[in-house]
Amino acid sequence: MTDEQTPKKKFNLNLVQVLDLGCGILHQAFFKQKPDAAKSLLKDLKGGKRVSLGALTLSNKDEDGEIKDSLEVPLAVELDYSEFKGGGFSFPAFQAALQAMLNQIAQTLKAKKDLNLLTNQKTGGALVHQPGVIKIGEQHNVLVIAIEPGGKDDIVLRLMFVDPGQYESLRQDEEKDQA
Repeated sequence: MTDEQTPKKKFNLNLVQVLDLGCGILHQAFFKQKPDAAKSLLKDLKGGKRVSLGALTLSNKDEDGEIKDSLEVPLAVELDYSEFKGGGFSFPAFQAALQAMLNQIAQTLKAKKDLNLLTNQKTGGALVHQPGVIKIGEQHNVLVIAIEPGGKDDIVLRLMFVDPGQYESLRQDEEKDQA
């Protein structure tokens, strides 16, 4: 049998577990390792690189809870900061936004509240709408994370800065600052 004839095994992806694990890995990568290594990682991401974070092991279990088969799936991270507002997209700004987002997700998971997942039926991915909001001077920035299947049977954690103007409360705050 060639690879093309081998039937693909179906694994259910638990987005909450992938998110929890992914957030732990991001925390490790940007807060627990040496600052130079974390800054180098951000530099690669800013350069448009998809950076490997290791692999997840997905398992199927039988009715008795015994693992019947498993699959290792590579995990990577990407960054889209095209909608970052203001000057000076720096490591401290990124780290502050990431920490705010990770805290928001952790609080939501701990409270067992709705993660506000926005799913993409075409790709099977999901945007986790638990934004990390930071304010630099008068300017807000908002970081969110999406979990998406990559191109080669991998999973990508896509960190994205989104337009803060879409958040009514942030627009009102900025209007007060300008008044």
